[in-house]
Amino acid sequence: MQSLDPASAYEVGEGAPESDLNRRDALGLQRRLEIARQTLSPATADGDRVNDRRESAPQRVIGHLISLNGTHGVIDCRLDPAGEDWSVGHLITIAHRNARLVGVVCEVATVDARWSEGEANLARVTFELNGEIIDRAPDPSAFYRGVRSYPSLGATVHRMRADDLRTTYTFRGKRGVEIGRLSQNSSIPAEISIDQMTARHFAVLGSTGVGKTTAASLLISSAIAARPNLRVLVLDPHNEYASHFPGVAQIIDSDSLELPIWMFRFDELAEVIFSGRPPHPDERDALYEVVQTAKTNYLAGAGSATGSVLRRKLSIEGPAVTADTPSPFRIADVVATIDEWLGKLEQRYPRSDLRALRARLEALSRDFRYKFMFSGRTGLEEDVALVISRIFRIPTGGLPITIVKLAGLPNEVVNSVVSVLARLAFEVAFWCSGSFEVSVICEEAHRYIPSGQGHDFAPVRRAIGRIAKEGRKYGASLGVISQRPSELDPTVLSQCSTTFAMRLPNDNDKKIIADAVGVSALSMVALLPSIADREAIAFGEAMAMPMRMKFSDVGLQSKDRRPSASSETAPIDLTRLSRQLRDGGRDNH
Repeated sequence: MQSLDPASAYEVGEGAPESDLNRRDALGLQRRLEIARQTLSPATADGDRVNDRRESAPQRVIGHLISLNGTHGVIDCRLDPAGEDWSVGHLITIAHRNARLVGVVCEVATVDARWSEGEANLARVTFELNGEIIDRAPDPSAFYRGVRSYPSLGATVHRMRADDLRTTYTFRGKRGVEIGRLSQNSSIPAEISIDQMTARHFAVLGSTGVGKTTAASLLISSAIAARPNLRVLVLDPHNEYASHFPGVAQIIDSDSLELPIWMFRFDELAEVIFSGRPPHPDERDALYEVVQTAKTNYLAGAGSATGSVLRRKLSIEGPAVTADTPSPFRIADVVATIDEWLGKLEQRYPRSDLRALRARLEALSRDFRYKFMFSGRTGLEEDVALVISRIFRIPTGGLPITIVKLAGLPNEVVNSVVSVLARLAFEVAFWCSGSFEVSVICEEAHRYIPSGQGHDFAPVRRAIGRIAKEGRKYGASLGVISQRPSELDPTVLSQCSTTFAMRLPNDNDKKIIADAVGVSALSMVALLPSIADREAIAFGEAMAMPMRMKFSDVGLQSKDRRPSASSETAPIDLTRLSRQLRDGGRDNH
């Protein structure tokens, strides 16, 4: 009989008696069969818990390395029909010098494309290299991405033991925050670094109904619990998040929202005034000039000490007011200016455009759906402070999360509101110089930052894009939630250093994930159409290595993991902040 493991065959001397030969042949065969059974035990990510590092090698040996390039390798092994399960997603290790290379199985196939139930099957197992575990005695072993050097062909491949599995998914040797469990082994927690996730942006992507909102709520709760000084602003277009944060969130809906019209930049205001349609050149120019005139008249207005001071300041500094200057104005002044222009014989703009503009402004100011823009706030520092304090929780007052319900707002104004909120989040973080941390969560982000370059989305694209590109320098971060990653602005998505990809059946969406995950975990992308609800392929800077995991049930989340209020670590001067926001930083004292 041919030996299942030629390396374990016993050599027999030629001069031995026949009885001894038979007896030794029987013992040798028994020994070889035992070794074969041990060798055929596959390496699984959910294998037996092995805590003894000195266990005998044959119990974990899978096979030997027969092919290797910079990212993939092939193992020659034998699969026993009666042995343990062996499939895609299981982990292996290869001892090399003072390290153990870690690989994830991405393909399993028999050599002859057949399967025998009666005997061992020769197989080829392809794996992806993810990194290496380095022994650092007397310190604990640690997992590192990348491979410093590669083993030779013929190296022995083992199934991963449980303590190495824990080391592999521990973030740089430090305890992370548990957000779920590994799909391969529910006894191993799925941990992430909240600092890396919030500081460098994150994305939760998946088709409708897979649990994106639940996953995002869990991540927000974990972030607030780990970083008590963090504020979270949730832009909620479907009114889904309020139920996830009872007692810890400020809920702002269409009835309680306050964003005075003078807080809108010109592009944001124009999108509201013209209802998202491309305006005629004369219409846009007329709106720009009339808003600029109204702001100048307000700042230079007589009859108050504030007006006198501002007037003197303007006379010294020159005419610095534009339609984009964050200065207050009254809609009544805008209408009065248009009436004045209409009464002149010589017209700079067509009368029809001016009448249409006046009618639109008057209609908006009387429409109860737009009352959040025409609240009567005058633009004094006290009014700016009230608006900023309520939206961005300064101080938190026990409510570190703000949920803005966008569903009740007119559709033509949603983009502008999102743009104003995102822009203010960045500016508040900028002027607070690191004492204020905010994470803006964009649910259904493809609505605000689509992949196209249409001018309809220009203001909101710039506001969110600025957080994505520059926000982490000042404490502003971004959370992107979307069911169509292929429709998202690729620049914003590329800035998200941590991604949780849930079930995605669309090929275009899978391609976006494949481009982001890199060559070390491409096999996981193939699983995206078939993973279960609340499952995700997680990869990026916040975790040690790409992992397939299942989010914890938010309903079972313990009370000590829920977000709670804490004392302000660095009180923020609201008066000074309001002056900086209103004056555009012209007066920093």
